[in-house]
Amino acid sequence: MEHNEMLIVAGIIAAGIACQWLAWRIRVPAIIPLLAAGFLAGPVFGWLDPQEEFGNLFYPMISMAVAVILFEGALTLTWREVRSVASTVRNLLTVGSAVTWFGGALAAHYITGMPWNLALLFGALIIVTGPTVIAPLLRNVRPTERISSVLKWEGILIDPIGASIAVLVLGFIVAGAEASFGSSVLAFLRIAGVGLSLGLAGGYAVYLLLHHYLVPDFLRDIVTLAVVLGVFAVSSALASESGLLAVTVMGVLLANTDLRKLREILYFKEKLSVLLISSLFILLAANVTMGDLALLDWRSLVVLGVVILILRPLGIFLSAWGSNLSRNERLFLSWVAPRGIVAAAVSSLFGYELVQLGIPGANNLAPMTFLIIVGTVLIQGGTAKWVARALGVSEADPQGIMLMGANRLAQELGLTLQQAGIEVRLIDSNQSNVTEARLRGLKASQGNVLSDYLETTIDLAGIGRLLALTNNDEANALACKQFEDEFGSSEVYQLPPHFPERNNGAPNRFQLGRLLFQREATYPRLLELLDQGAAIKATALTEQFTWRQFQDEYAGSEGIALMAIQGKQLVIATTDRPLQPQPGWMVVHLTLAKNGNGASGASGATDTATDVKTALLTA
Repeated sequence: MEHNEMLIVAGIIAAGIACQWLAWRIRVPAIIPLLAAGFLAGPVFGWLDPQEEFGNLFYPMISMAVAVILFEGALTLTWREVRSVASTVRNLLTVGSAVTWFGGALAAHYITGMPWNLALLFGALIIVTGPTVIAPLLRNVRPTERISSVLKWEGILIDPIGASIAVLVLGFIVAGAEASFGSSVLAFLRIAGVGLSLGLAGGYAVYLLLHHYLVPDFLRDIVTLAVVLGVFAVSSALASESGLLAVTVMGVLLANTDLRKLREILYFKEKLSVLLISSLFILLAANVTMGDLALLDWRSLVVLGVVILILRPLGIFLSAWGSNLSRNERLFLSWVAPRGIVAAAVSSLFGYELVQLGIPGANNLAPMTFLIIVGTVLIQGGTAKWVARALGVSEADPQGIMLMGANRLAQELGLTLQQAGIEVRLIDSNQSNVTEARLRGLKASQGNVLSDYLETTIDLAGIGRLLALTNNDEANALACKQFEDEFGSSEVYQLPPHFPERNNGAPNRFQLGRLLFQREATYPRLLELLDQGAAIKATALTEQFTWRQFQDEYAGSEGIALMAIQGKQLVIATTDRPLQPQPGWMVVHLTLAKNGNGASGASGATDTATDVKTALLTA
């Protein structure tokens, strides 16, 4: 029976999204089920042969999908971030990349006999790690803040860098395939010149269109996508292999402009990339044949061992020289470097094109790269949590808080907790709230807490719970649902909805997290108390000033106990779990002033801004 192309396309998309859901459900990088689905559908059972089904359109489709993915990655590469990241990350992007590039080339050449030109391309392909595999790993392992920062920024910044190096190496190989050294250099310069020129021109064109509001909002993302694909196609037509360089340059240029709508473009590209990555991995894995896999032998496994056990540790050792990373943190970083979608897509695309050019040994490029991807993801990703615990660099019980909202309530609470030594992150879509919070010394980020893009870029090191503190009950509930698997259902909290439960006792549809503080502590009520002069304070309980005395002092509508701190442990008051603190604990509460100087009148009370440290010492 003839294949129905429409069913094939729909099946690939459905299988890709199902694999994404499965990866989310079992908390593993999506690349694992996606590659498994592709291998099963292709070389194992023979259900899918992408080249046969799509014919001459297969590699143009792959090329354009890779172009979009590289453009999205380049949109995150700002000079400000490159300058501001820690020295270890800067070294990883330079020294570490060089170690992987040339070390991988040496291993491929001397161990497997791969020709020098292909070995250098292979080394460039395995440079990248990528946020698509790093972000799920960090959420599962929850390493210390320094480790998390290094891995996160390395994954974000190294994607376009590694891909650009691979594109340049491929350009040199293509230019020198049937030419002298001099003409090869000229052809390489042509590829680089066309890619750089069209990338800069395309990026500047998009900037002018959006900066001068020449495109309506509903067409903004689509026009940007059309220009990206157009620049890629024209550049590739003028100089073969220059298209990927062009879109990377285009993304870097736009990332370093003052476009206010760039974040919205990133949100759109994020959703599109999920669809492309899901389909791409299945297609690429299915396109690998049993003959390709037969090219791999024990020497290929030795190369994998060199990449994991020698090149990564050497790169970390050189990059972290003189840094404040501990020995165990360096050991963990030496173990974690899983490869992702860029390596898979670019190796398949480049391998096919080099085979078409008749480059000897080119058919071994994609299988070798896939072996590195699968090996690093399964070995390093599968053991990362155990290694982190063995080295003592994972946070078994993170006490930090992510506050949804950077409004006045969240700022006051965040300042109090920060003064008490609790890690705090604020997320708000309102830029003015975020700016005000940052000016007050809080770590605040602008964005939609429900966005996967924000979830993969924000640093959650040390954060173990979510408090949704906005005036929007529905948004609070959805945020709790979003982070239920991240923090656990017992550690996602929201303010009580404005409207009580219905008379029939059915739960409020806006209640998906644990209700904070007390039933009456809705956002309007808490804001009303703040407007009346209430302040969020920290009070130390002692043998002389007990919990019962605290309740007598602050009983009634003028005081609300919010949470308690015992050493480094944080206990949050909820409607179903009232606080029962003991002497030595510190109670965080919202309290109306009772006299002219703003003091609460309690001998154990301390002002948030000035006396929290005193309260901690007293406790």
